[in-house]
Amino acid sequence: MLKKFIEQMRLKAIARQLRKPNGAMGHKVARKMNEANEFLYDFTLDEMLIADNHSILEIGFGNGKFFDKLLKKADNLKITGIDFSDSMVKSAKENNPAAIADGRLTITKGKSDNLPFANNSFDRIFCINVAYFWDEPDKHLQEIHRVLKPKGKFCTTVRTKESMQYMPFTRYGFRGYTEDDWKLLSHKNNLTYINGVLVNEPPIEHEGSTVRTQSLCFITEKKR
Repeated sequence: MLKKFIEQMRLKAIARQLRKPNGAMGHKVARKMNEANEFLYDFTLDEMLIADNHSILEIGFGNGKFFDKLLKKADNLKITGIDFSDSMVKSAKENNPAAIADGRLTITKGKSDNLPFANNSFDRIFCINVAYFWDEPDKHLQEIHRVLKPKGKFCTTVRTKESMQYMPFTRYGFRGYTEDDWKLLSHKNNLTYINGVLVNEPPIEHEGSTVRTQSLCFITEKKR
């Protein structure tokens, strides 16, 4: 019984750190997330169809190690990142001094259900392995719709519900989505659902086992 309790506490601690990395453990979790998410980052950027002069917002950027990948996707991009973890905001600023200094990248602390940006600000908004943690997803999607430009696209990538079953910490505070779930949420919040792209990820080593997972990139658009 004690062993089971301790294991539950450990899994809950991992889940809390994945939601909001903080402190020494948060930095360790962020490095692990980089390893697990780099493939998904590349995949998502390809699906976003980024063009020159786009203004782009990333929600939940972790330690910001992948901003350099984004900045290389096209010319004259204006990138903004928002995260509600003090530790991750600090790390992202430390990891991207040149891009911040020359004005290509802005790092902001905040939450995606209350975005501190003007209406119609961004051509693209994206997040990767973030939407699980939205307690009230409608509020986040309403804000995303507000700050997207007309014809702007929102891309969110999440692991499939089936894949999440392989990760025991997802029992604590994670909300899984099917494509039908996301279609309904999009419609409710005035985002036009375009499509969902399924991808097979490289094998992941998790606690001594090899896990094979799939993810979906949901692509939606603000019509006007």
